[in-house]
Amino acid sequence: MRKQIFAVMVGLTVILGGCSKQSTQNTESTGSKQSIENIENILQEVKKDAKEVKSGKATMMLSSIKENNNSSRNLGFEISGDEKFDPLELKASGKTFHSNKSYETEDYIKDGVYYIKGDIDSKTVWYKRKVPVGNKHILNFKDQSISMQEGILNLLDNKDNWDVTKDGDKVTFKLKKTDELKNKVKEAYIKKTTWKLENYDFDYIIEYIYNSKTKDIEKIVSELNYKTSGSSTIIKDSLEEINKEVKVELPEESKNAIEKDK
Repeated sequence: MRKQIFAVMVGLTVILGGCSKQSTQNTESTGSKQSIENIENILQEVKKDAKEVKSGKATMMLSSIKENNNSSRNLGFEISGDEKFDPLELKASGKTFHSNKSYETEDYIKDGVYYIKGDIDSKTVWYKRKVPVGNKHILNFKDQSISMQEGILNLLDNKDNWDVTKDGDKVTFKLKKTDELKNKVKEAYIKKTTWKLENYDFDYIIEYIYNSKTKDIEKIVSELNYKTSGSSTIIKDSLEEINKEVKVELPEESKNAIEKDK
């Protein structure tokens, strides 16, 4: 049983590699020419900042539910922690869930190796394996989040793609929901995962929050929902405390982690 559970916990980092409050107004201050220019300039700053993100506090969640013969099976994870991207390092905690049971975990990435700790049947077990070439890891926010994909970042080049709201110094850009933009989001996701979504109901939330006082991006948020008869998947992620200092140190007990090739 323990091997089966950890196969799920570690395997999720391979097979699944692939919310924020909703604003309802589209505002551009008073509509003056200057305000429009500012919004366009801010969008370019947001795009530049997103591409150059070095670290932050990442929160990621994936839930995949399949229903069959009046029963359902849930597979996924929830995790939150500090992460930096070059080199890829992570210290996070959360849980994985499988068949309506959840298991607490700790996750680390250091020196190109992924470590996971879980408590199963009152026994602590560590596993490790190498991070794939190019840091293609499901816990790499910068690589995995739909909000960080080039096809989505390029949508920042057109202010008409975004609903804009202001709250003090914070400016929130939320991707509008049109058929054209939905197809763009689908294309970006399919390009990343190669999954087919033709027969799925598909929805999304993508937001970038910018601080006009500090001239920095403050938070990146995305959510994908897709479902079809008998199955549904939700993917949520966010990055805040952007470019914070991140230092990852491995626990002593991780030195005894069991090597996992798959």
